[in-house]
Amino acid sequence: MAVGFSNTNKPLNPRGQDASPKGFNRASLYSGKALDFDGVNDKVNITTDDIDLQEFSVVQYVNLGATAASKIFYSNYAPTGNLGFATGISDSTANVPKFYTKGTSSDTLFGSFALNAGEWYQIVTTYDGATKKIYVNGVLDTSVAFSSGILYTNATNQIGALSGGTAQALDGQLSNAKIFNTALTAAQVADLYNNPEKVVPTGVAESNLKLWLPMMEGAGTTAYDGSGNGNHGTISGATYVNGIGAPVAQTAVISWNKGTNEVLYSEDFSQSDWATSNMTKTTGQTDYIGGTNAVRVNCSSGVNAWFSQPTSGVAVGDVTIGAYIKGVSAGGTLSFSTAGSDRSNSRINYTTEWVYYEWTITETSSSPRVQIDNYSDGGGQEAIDVYFCFPRLVEGTNADVYVRTGATAQTSDVLLPQGLTTGRDITGVNLFENVRKQGALNLDGNSRALVHDNASLDYTSAATLESWVYWTGEGDQGILGRWFAPDSQKSLMLYASDSDSVRVYYSNDGVASFNKEASQTLSVGNWYHFVTTYDGSTIKIYVNAVEGNSAAYSSDIYVSSKHVDIGTYQEDLNKAYNGQIAQPRIYNRALTAEEVLQNYNSGKNTYK
Repeated sequence: MAVGFSNTNKPLNPRGQDASPKGFNRASLYSGKALDFDGVNDKVNITTDDIDLQEFSVVQYVNLGATAASKIFYSNYAPTGNLGFATGISDSTANVPKFYTKGTSSDTLFGSFALNAGEWYQIVTTYDGATKKIYVNGVLDTSVAFSSGILYTNATNQIGALSGGTAQALDGQLSNAKIFNTALTAAQVADLYNNPEKVVPTGVAESNLKLWLPMMEGAGTTAYDGSGNGNHGTISGATYVNGIGAPVAQTAVISWNKGTNEVLYSEDFSQSDWATSNMTKTTGQTDYIGGTNAVRVNCSSGVNAWFSQPTSGVAVGDVTIGAYIKGVSAGGTLSFSTAGSDRSNSRINYTTEWVYYEWTITETSSSPRVQIDNYSDGGGQEAIDVYFCFPRLVEGTNADVYVRTGATAQTSDVLLPQGLTTGRDITGVNLFENVRKQGALNLDGNSRALVHDNASLDYTSAATLESWVYWTGEGDQGILGRWFAPDSQKSLMLYASDSDSVRVYYSNDGVASFNKEASQTLSVGNWYHFVTTYDGSTIKIYVNAVEGNSAAYSSDIYVSSKHVDIGTYQEDLNKAYNGQIAQPRIYNRALTAEEVLQNYNSGKNTYK
């Protein structure tokens, strides 16, 4: 609170470098999930040789459940001969970090202090072939010379217990484990700690990341590897917890459940369900993520030809179909549709690049199809030669993000995280881009971003809250604000109040309050630009630059040491937003209507 400066326009930005003075208003991202280990027999097994390294870094976030000694975070270890390496807690001193290595000789490096139980820490260990180091929360704690190398004969990888069994089982929570095949520098370790939205630190190539287990699936027995190397972990005993505060990379803070798929054999076109007429199909072709789950289909011109699969049990009415399509050569067109629907709305001028095509179609047949054909609505039937993969059909109007859904029909929500598509998350964004194309936080209902209090946030007589929000229709969820819990009478926030309305709440220690909804009715599946302004006498709400409500208000805004929440309020993850929030900003003055319109116009082509 001792920072001294004055600035009449202080937006906060949760992505990249902040525009406010000295970056004081930078937001940190917090995921709502981690794996909880019981201290008895819980573990995660990882089958890989990618981590038999002579130079490496191990990164993990840990929260110890109790005061104890002899615990394992990560081990690449062979019990016979005690070969390999391990990170964890000292065998003799409770809660003190350790880093064990053995090659022609062995060494255990210990931290200089004990970790507090119930508190999250980033623990990083590095080895460059000559020196071992332990970092705690981005700062070098201790180091030692070690040049004996490491032997990995019959070593195996495991999290939460010593490899090959359940010895030294971890009692606590762990998330966001990473292995790099290089020794991170002090600056790079600090970069990861200070910038949790980054997958890799500045100056490190994405190919150096050999393993990344965000541990954010929330269900199932697989901890998926987000590095793109396929080093997935098998969870044994450990269970997921929600509402935890471990910082994680942005691509892990996403909604994991993404849609449904009624298409049988969406990755196995050799099945007889996939019918052809006057078309030739060749299975086992390279797909858009580098696998072999695509099919090549081609036909001559002048014949009525199609490639399709019927899908029974889908309700009559609106259906949404989609698939990845790539032309063998450029310049062709085809129809991508359901049988019997109007092909004129789904003509594709395909290219030689993979493109995901999707349409919502009103289907009257009781068995709609996913179909590509050369039917041209009155024109001649053209020759077709394309690759086709990961088709999808869902009931209703689809507004979510496509993910591949497996070889059999998926009639319930699909749980697929990043890492299943090489180098990309499930929204298609490069895992190693530190700023998303749209700059949005993809919150999953258990996550949030937090801006620590500082003097630049001590506005009293005027303010503006602003954010782009992808509307989900779920009520009582925070968007942006400072809720001064436990006293709810000291608040300033913008939040989703019910299924079709955004609400603004101002209050100053019970002296005066403002609690109003915008007059506009909001629709699920659309982006909206929300702004609320206070100029010392009037509070206004804008939706897409149109004023939606206003009222007189003349009480100062309460000054507090509480942080700013993005994606929740009242420090309660039961009130966490389940969707995307972009460009949340706070100003210490009231934007004019012209400035609100200017900000809306600058973003409306991005958020749509």
